[in-house]
Amino acid sequence: MTKTSLEELFGSDDDRDIDDDVISTLESGERDDTHDKTIVEDEPVAHIPTVISKLKGSVEIPEEFKFADSTTFYSMLRNIYRGKSVLVTGPSGCGKSSLGKILAEITNKPYYAFNFGDTMNPSAKLLGDTKYDSKTGTWFKPSRFVSALRDKRGAFIMLDEVTRDRTGDLANILMPVLDGQRYLALDESEDADTVEINDGAFFFATANIGREYLGASHDLDRAWKDRFTGGIYELEYLPANKELELLMIRSPTLDEKDGAHITDFASRVRALYKAEELNTSVSTRMCLTAAELVVDGMDMLEALKMVCLPFYPIQGGDDTERVRIIQAIQAMGE
Repeated sequence: MTKTSLEELFGSDDDRDIDDDVISTLESGERDDTHDKTIVEDEPVAHIPTVISKLKGSVEIPEEFKFADSTTFYSMLRNIYRGKSVLVTGPSGCGKSSLGKILAEITNKPYYAFNFGDTMNPSAKLLGDTKYDSKTGTWFKPSRFVSALRDKRGAFIMLDEVTRDRTGDLANILMPVLDGQRYLALDESEDADTVEINDGAFFFATANIGREYLGASHDLDRAWKDRFTGGIYELEYLPANKELELLMIRSPTLDEKDGAHITDFASRVRALYKAEELNTSVSTRMCLTAAELVVDGMDMLEALKMVCLPFYPIQGGDDTERVRIIQAIQAMGE
């Protein structure tokens, strides 16, 4: 499908409402001369187009990302069209960030990504910081985030790993950005300058929540959740058959038998993790990396060991988890 903006797909109605275009029904009711009584036929049921039905008829799910079903994909596209922010949770490497990039490309929106796992100062990343020049003195330089909010094309703004913020500043700054107020205050004073957000801006946040993620074992604050009016999506790892399809798409020369062994290994490890017999799981990202190594000539078992064993270190002389992973890898060669 040729990339198109949502405005081109749906037209330019300001109220973004296509439900008013109701198809007119056929005239019904017919008199039979042989009867005194008028026979009224049932009116045919008219098809009323909706946002979801129009998306399904116009946009195909991309091959590079496999969903267990189509509901997630099309409801997310609907949220972009309606300007409803979403939060996507799930284990690391299950495809949350990749999903954001795909959606931005399909909707032809300018893509801005902000990762909060690599900063201890969310305020500077979101707002900007003060600069000093010997000639001009002190001045304020707005952040790239401010530029994204102002982008007249209507930006797709990725807020990656929002649970990694240790300061608490991130949620406080973003509250008026994500709710109906739609503004960003550049500081905490009452007369602070504010940045108005372009009407087409869309926010796509991701979060890792679970016992294996430092500082992310707790749930998100309720007020923070409520700001994501498009909903919270809980993504899981792909089923083995879908994950194998993804591996073959990303690494077309991979032997399908090797690909099946890699995804089978991942499924076994994930089952052990769910049973709380392991402290961490094997991600789709790790499977893709192992597949790439195999394509480049590495033995499949050695590729799995290289990619996976560093996630299961020997701690305090306890090698229980590492031994179980090695056994699972060796089982793939039998």
